[in-house]
Amino acid sequence: MIEPYAVVALSPRTFTIEKREDALKNVKRICSFMDTACMVGAWEGAPARLVVIPEMAIQGLIANTPGNRAAEAKYAMEIPGPETDELCRKAKAINAHIAAELYMVRDADFPDVYFNVAFIVSPQGEIIYKRYKATSDAYEGGMLGNANPHDVWDEFIAKRGNGSVMDAIFPVARTEIGNIGIAICHEGVYPEIVRGLAMNGAEIIIRPTLIEPAVMNGMWELQNRAHAMFNQVYVVAPNLGPEILKDGGIQDLFGGRSMIVNNRGAIVAEQRGWTSGDSFVTTVIDVEALRRARIANGLYNQFKDLRTEQYAAIYEKPIYPKNQYLDRPPAEGWLKREETTRANAIKELVNRGVFTPPSNA
Repeated sequence: MIEPYAVVALSPRTFTIEKREDALKNVKRICSFMDTACMVGAWEGAPARLVVIPEMAIQGLIANTPGNRAAEAKYAMEIPGPETDELCRKAKAINAHIAAELYMVRDADFPDVYFNVAFIVSPQGEIIYKRYKATSDAYEGGMLGNANPHDVWDEFIAKRGNGSVMDAIFPVARTEIGNIGIAICHEGVYPEIVRGLAMNGAEIIIRPTLIEPAVMNGMWELQNRAHAMFNQVYVVAPNLGPEILKDGGIQDLFGGRSMIVNNRGAIVAEQRGWTSGDSFVTTVIDVEALRRARIANGLYNQFKDLRTEQYAAIYEKPIYPKNQYLDRPPAEGWLKREETTRANAIKELVNRGVFTPPSNA
């Protein structure tokens, strides 16, 4: 029996690291604010048992030259490492799960390739979950220096998830507070990532961070609510706080609007805009009530109606090429190569009749 508990989604101020030890300072700053947020989260009478930190909160917005291997090596981190060790200590101290992310992470199995990795630490102070960001926008890899599992597909599937694509790409943490999966930032733009996590058992989806203009134009809210409703899950979506610049100035590239959405797609907690300081949203969730809704033989339980054979045909023909960094790591010219790759994909979609170009194209 899982008693109702509070979820706390943090939106801390962002400080971009200049050296490795700055990241640990950021973690300690976030952990200090976490105490206040969890205290408020418990005011409804249920303990805070899940705390979520947005993407890029630990490392900040590092500007990198695509393929600058020296800079990438300087900023790349490990899991476990000093930052996760600090979060493990904090999770034990507050007796809660903590979910977070590092976007340039080394992996001993994939030399010279860095990944964006989300993770969860348990109240026992152990890392119980890691998930590698599987889909990025056209510019993320080139700016930040990371790749996706699809870029080293054959090797990744052989080494992760015991050869299971579902467990390698859509792993789910089965915990005493529910089954949790993480869809990182731009992954929430696509319906498939959250559906994959839900089909692997996720009941709570953490969807951290989305950059402007997707917040101001309503896409952030639309995506979070749609994921929750279509997959019968809670969506916990903290957005990144404003960046504090070296000269003391403040810039906001993300627009706030952190939110928690229930399985009917209703926003049950929301930050209505951005602030100049650390902020958070919190509410109490009931996983047992969610489970009752998910097994009900009613209209809103869509999973029982999935006729999977006809949906599988949608993806029989590949679009974005796999294994593009299997034989060599990303190098300079990454953005130009990505531009060409995605332009070729558009041409292929036109040739298939998926897209019809405008008359003046």
